Amino acid sequence: MKAPLPIPDQLEKQLAKCKSIRDADTHYKSRDKTAEGKSVHPMASVFADRFRNCTVTESPPSSPSSATESSKLPPKQILINPATARPHDYYYHPTPSSQLRFALHSAKEAQIAWGEASSPERAAIIRRAADIMSQNVDLLREMETLDTGRPVKETEFDVSEGVECLNYYAGVANSLGGHVYNLPGGKVANLAYAQREPMGVTLGIGAWNYPLQSVLWKSAPALAFGNAMVFKPSEYTPSTALWMAQCYHEAGIPDGVFQVVLGGRDVGTELVLSPEVAKVSFTGSLESGRKVYEMASKGMKKVTLELGGKSPLIIFDDADIDNAVSGAMMANWYSSGQVCSNGTRVFVHESIMDQFIERLVERTKKLRIGDPMDPTTDIGPMAHRLQRDKVLSYIDIGVKEGATLLYGGAEVKFLGEEFRDGYFLLPAIFTDCSDDMTIVNEEIFGMVMTILSFSTDEEAISRANNTEFGLAAGVFTKDIQRGHKVVKKLKAGATWINSYNLAPMQLPWGGRKHSGIGSENGVSAIEAWTQWKSVYLEMGDVECPYQ
Repeated sequence: MKAPLPIPDQLEKQLAKCKSIRDADTHYKSRDKTAEGKSVHPMASVFADRFRNCTVTESPPSSPSSATESSKLPPKQILINPATARPHDYYYHPTPSSQLRFALHSAKEAQIAWGEASSPERAAIIRRAADIMSQNVDLLREMETLDTGRPVKETEFDVSEGVECLNYYAGVANSLGGHVYNLPGGKVANLAYAQREPMGVTLGIGAWNYPLQSVLWKSAPALAFGNAMVFKPSEYTPSTALWMAQCYHEAGIPDGVFQVVLGGRDVGTELVLSPEVAKVSFTGSLESGRKVYEMASKGMKKVTLELGGKSPLIIFDDADIDNAVSGAMMANWYSSGQVCSNGTRVFVHESIMDQFIERLVERTKKLRIGDPMDPTTDIGPMAHRLQRDKVLSYIDIGVKEGATLLYGGAEVKFLGEEFRDGYFLLPAIFTDCSDDMTIVNEEIFGMVMTILSFSTDEEAISRANNTEFGLAAGVFTKDIQRGHKVVKKLKAGATWINSYNLAPMQLPWGGRKHSGIGSENGVSAIEAWTQWKSVYLEMGDVECPYQ
């Protein structure tokens, strides 16, 4: 068996056969095997270009320290296919410190001209990137699936949402304005105005569960409003971020304005602490978010954090049972439960508890678990082994603490030889839960639903709010007035009535309490990615009380 090669060496010859990122999808379909018969990751046709012009704009100046550093590269990271637990045929080295410094320096230089470009100029380039994405749906969904294990029926939606995101912020950029005031003066009124300006060099740190969404939710508004961005995807799922770097490059984003660097915690730490960075946007766990916030505060940087959750889903006695079950399944099984906003604490009114549970188990048993590349698959594997093991450990804790494991909660072993070692789990449904249980209080980030009974509206609201998190919440009821009254009292940033986990681009997205700081998406992104400057224009003589 041949040893895996570094990404540039393994994929460079594939790049020569692909003229443009626009036809990468066609190229992948027609050449999905190498001459030796090995499977080729769909990123093959565009990966190598990222190493030439997307990590840094050119090679950093050589120096004794950088020469030493390049001879002692960080340990290599091999990407794993979560459906098979087998490695892909390439690896990468985390970006060394000298490259990080050069990336930040080139971003600072490139941002000046990019920030001075007109909004229509920037918007036109962002729209071209959206057009390129729309022509590569199959490629992108398969790349995302190979990295994360999420079924292609899910990842295809991520691509269409990404196109919408780019087009949305291209439009918002054109409407970005300020305020003008006429102020009292002498003979002539004085003039004052306030305008929004870019932050400068920004840093995006993405999550492993939704890598394409992470890079787009951060980069689209940041670039549209005139910032430069250095983006670090999760070390587990870098492929679509690398593709976006090449997409932006072809769309016309100048060198240095958007760059992708690779690595784990050490790379992220160096970037957050860099004095070149003016703004940090992080998506990840509460523990990591706290560290990012602490480090960013040392440089007085602007920060937005989208962290974890343990969200409540309240199902009232008048709810449509089938719709409520659909909402609970979307709030727990989608993306194998690896969604920060998931409504894993399902509060069901005592009068409909038996009906709800019967229908939930019946429908959950029908889920098609298997090959995530199969468009008929409902549930794919967990994204990586550590997360699968973490979920299994919480299931054991739930059983030991007295909850009833009504269904699932075990590894899937019936998928055949190819997927025998994949990170597949059956969804776990726990009943007889109490608010003090570990599985009810701690974020698990997997398919572990805890069902709790309640009798009054006030009780449900009080218990729903009894958590350190506040990212999301949902309510199912036929009484719309009741729904509005309840969500108003729920301490969460994103709420739904008779639905769950939908996140249209027009709405702000952000948590309360320990679920995050600030909001992104919608018009709230203007506040997240720009800063105010006020200008006072004196139209007359300066009034001065001094002789």
